[in-house]
Order: sequence, then C-alpha cells, then structure tokens
Amino acid sequence: MAQTKRRKKAKSRKKKPRYLFKITVVGPDDKLLEGVLSVLSTEVVAVDGIRISSAAVTVEKTDVKTLFMSPKHSALDILLSVTFAGASGAIIVLKEADPDMETLYRNEIREEIGAGVPIRVIVIGSGMDDFKRNEIAVLLDEIVGEILSVKAH
Repeated sequence: MAQTKRRKKAKSRKKKPRYLFKITVVGPDDKLLEGVLSVLSTEVVAVDGIRISSAAVTVEKTDVKTLFMSPKHSALDILLSVTFAGASGAIIVLKEADPDMETLYRNEIREEIGAGVPIRVIVIGSGMDDFKRNEIAVLLDEIVGEILSVKAH
C-alpha cells in the first residue's frame, strides 16, 4: 500500500523539461577561449585541437545541459566542422571590440551552422575578473534562454 501511494505522488509531481544543447565557442585568441571555457566549466578537455567542456543550467524551470566545443587555431579543417556540427548556438570571444572580426566570425557561424542560430559576443578586455566571470555566466543564461525559445517555436 505504501508503494502505491509513493507511485501516485511521483506521478503527480510534474517533471522539469530537460534538454542538451551544444554551443560552439570561437574567437581569434586561444588563451581567451580557454579562459572562457574554464569559467563555464571547471573541467576542460582538449582532444586533437578541440576543447570540450560542459555545464548544467536551469532556465525557466527547465534543466539544460550544455556541451561546449571550441576549436584551437591549430585544429584541422575536418575537426573544425565537428566543432560546429549540431550546434544550437555560438559564443564569439574577443579581447577587444572589433566589428570586422565579429563580422568574420558571424559569417563563419552562419555558413557552418546556419542562419537564425543564437549568437552572443563577449569582449574580455583587460582580464578575467569576478565581474567578467559573472558577465559570462549571465551570457550563458541568455543564450540558453534564447535557444529554448527558438526550440519552443
């Protein structure tokens, strides 16, 4: 009898929706890319020129796991395509605001992933302080929220 009550309780609880999104992180400076990935996740693994990490985010009562892939500039073209394949969004990391560089990366993302994919740009500036780490965390929440809204439509 106790098991029946537990099952009814478990069924009555509404489960949170769960998603897995892949986000590509690109930019001209490998050290900055690695720094941003280390803010997003404590563990960053490098495999054949691609850095991989993951993080969990809760947005709008939804559990989201994010997989980040970031190519090193030494990565072969075939590995670059793996970095972009299946990505739901992209983050461009720049040392300083540079509209030409941003346009270059936006065009590459559109070419590799397609138009309509959420893209965010983060300018690191002089260094990775607590304010910048918080800005990166907010940026992640924003891009995941936008990916969720795109998926919902």
